Amino acid sequence: MLVKLTNDPREYSWGSRTLIPDALAIEATGRPMAEIWFGTHSRSEARDAHTGQPLSQVIGQPLSFMMKFLAADYPLSIQLHPNEPQAVAGFEAENAMGIELDDAARNFRDHHAKRETLVALTRFDALVGFLPVHEIEVRLNELAVLVSEASASLLKRYLTLLSGADGHRALVGDILAGDNPSPIQQGLLEEICSLRAADVEHLDLALITRLTEIFATDRGVLIALLMKRVELRPGDALFVATGVPHCYLSGLAIETMTSSDNVLRGGLTEKHVSAADFMAMLDTSESLDCEPSKATVLLRGLERYDFGSTDFSLHRIQVGGSNLLIDFGLPGESLLLCVEGELAISNSLDERLVLRRGEAAYLSADANFYSISGSGMGYLGSSIN
Repeated sequence: MLVKLTNDPREYSWGSRTLIPDALAIEATGRPMAEIWFGTHSRSEARDAHTGQPLSQVIGQPLSFMMKFLAADYPLSIQLHPNEPQAVAGFEAENAMGIELDDAARNFRDHHAKRETLVALTRFDALVGFLPVHEIEVRLNELAVLVSEASASLLKRYLTLLSGADGHRALVGDILAGDNPSPIQQGLLEEICSLRAADVEHLDLALITRLTEIFATDRGVLIALLMKRVELRPGDALFVATGVPHCYLSGLAIETMTSSDNVLRGGLTEKHVSAADFMAMLDTSESLDCEPSKATVLLRGLERYDFGSTDFSLHRIQVGGSNLLIDFGLPGESLLLCVEGELAISNSLDERLVLRRGEAAYLSADANFYSISGSGMGYLGSSIN
């Protein structure tokens, strides 16, 4: 079964009006276009492009993973995602409390873990995981010189917490303690907001300025000081395990993930923040071991991303006049997103379709083999059977 898919853009305030239309030739709406989902998740299920029928009805079952185009014009929230037991427990607990699935206070919208990988289509800027203790100490000490004595005393407290056992957890927990910032924490945040010109070596003053211009004295600004900043080039990937805080800053990318919309926010947002859930699901070990990666060449025109996921696999496909991909098998049910040119797909069931830039398709594992020709590039996500 080979099905061309369509879906409507999801409009969030952090989305871009231009990235998706310009790079993927998808018609602009004139409003922020943040994400386009391809999968069977009920929050935004993809449809057969010809019949309009939901994908789950076409294939007779839900997919265990999904893919998205994601376009960020300015920072998303600092967030992390649950593992399997946490997702089940959280989903059932919120059901028992009678919180509707579309309620803004809802954290768990399904009972699935959420692991994700992001592959940059343009230069992509992100915060992910935590810096090592010594690098955070350098940042906080440098900041302490620029603020008042009262604020410096709070930073000294943060440094003491950081130097203890599981220091990252202790420090983040202290930052998020209480429903609102304490007066001394509020004062520190206000001083950070005024840092527009300073002689600094280790603080990312440009990022701090950007964050405070958008989010003012949100406590997420303090968490951002602890996080690792990465800049991905097109084709670079970032795997985000459960429990790892991340904040996508800007750029266009493809996300491949388990089919879940469970989000625990820790700051830099007007949406619901559940500090208790965020802390309960924070994985400081994984958060220190998160680095960008590149694809491995399997053969000409076919590359694989190795990020250790047992939920899904991801390949990059590139074909042209001098190379085709002939008679290859799929690891499982698959989604293919075309990002350049066009891809002509055929299989052993005598099915054929053409994807152009910005289009997507579902590829059933029932076919013994697939072949791809044309001149273009795409990303193939597959379930792992």
